Amino acid sequence: MSGNHENFCPTRAADPESCPNPVCEDAFQQIAHTIDEVFWMCVPGSRKLLYVSPAYERVWGRSLSELYENPCAWLDSVHPGDLERIRHAFQAKRCRGDFDEEYRVICPNNTVRWVRDRAFAIHDEQGRVCRIAGIAEDITKYKLAEQELQESRAQLRELVLRQNWDREMLRTRIAREIHDELGQSLMALNLNMYWLMHHLPEGNEQLEDKAQEMIDMIVGIVKSVQQISSELRPSMLDDLGLAPTMNWYLKQFQDRSGVECDVSIRIDDEQVDSDHATAVYRILQEAITNIARHSSATAITVRAETLDNYLTMEIRDNGCGFDQNNINMRESFGLIGMRERATALGGNLEIVGRQGEGTRLYLTMPLASSQDSFGAAAVPRVPGA
Repeated sequence: MSGNHENFCPTRAADPESCPNPVCEDAFQQIAHTIDEVFWMCVPGSRKLLYVSPAYERVWGRSLSELYENPCAWLDSVHPGDLERIRHAFQAKRCRGDFDEEYRVICPNNTVRWVRDRAFAIHDEQGRVCRIAGIAEDITKYKLAEQELQESRAQLRELVLRQNWDREMLRTRIAREIHDELGQSLMALNLNMYWLMHHLPEGNEQLEDKAQEMIDMIVGIVKSVQQISSELRPSMLDDLGLAPTMNWYLKQFQDRSGVECDVSIRIDDEQVDSDHATAVYRILQEAITNIARHSSATAITVRAETLDNYLTMEIRDNGCGFDQNNINMRESFGLIGMRERATALGGNLEIVGRQGEGTRLYLTMPLASSQDSFGAAAVPRVPGA
């Protein structure tokens, strides 16, 4: 370069005899001055810089002359949180031409920019690496957009958690009122009917039959009330814990539907708080409901356990399966709801189904994590944003 980086052609730098036409150099200079990316070239195994495009001054906010005098000056602007990683990666990968890193740059005015810096090798006719060229792109706007998207998703999950929490509180209140108020009234009515039946005139079979019919009707209504109350919010979930409630629910489902349920629940309820217990129970409930409605399954396998501060649950059926690319809107809302319940508490839910091969649901959920209000995971800010 001989210190004259203004008159530079990358082809000539590799082979001085291969670029006799000055048009090539002029075209390169026009392109290099026009592009927004920083184009650079150096000698492998050496600190010598052959060329850096003018975009460096805009992205780094520092002069090219300073960089040519000290080829490592660009590292001085790298964010302290990224510096060690980038220095190590540059030293290890630059000569191979496979350097590809994202990092932050602090400009003299304290503005922080995100940069994606890539390097590739240029080979001579003998296949030897004769030059290392690179492109550094300002990706700050993409990082800010990514940050906004993460924050939006975090807010959405927080909203879902809040809505789920409000819904559970409403269900709990309604279930309690149905059980306590309506249930007690029906029991009192039933007792009165028994009293009335035993005080009917003897020998009047028509009145006795009618009274017994009313008693049977009241008993049926009581059972319906209990069923509705349990479906709204089973009290045993709060009183006994998740494991007994899951076993009870699956036993109830098997008795009602005739679908064979192979169940193994090894959950330590002391590790599972109310929010996690509710989320897991609702996911189980939604999954079993979908199986009953759509799968035509004759057998279901449910496995759940707590291990190493994680709760896992697997649900399999031998039903008709489904085409994941052809799900109607109502079905997709159910799947989305289950995933959101899991994601809002830092978990992951996988649902795999193939037509004719049944469906598999696998839930993984951490039982203790760093979360902000209502469990939504905090999203780190982009430095300088």
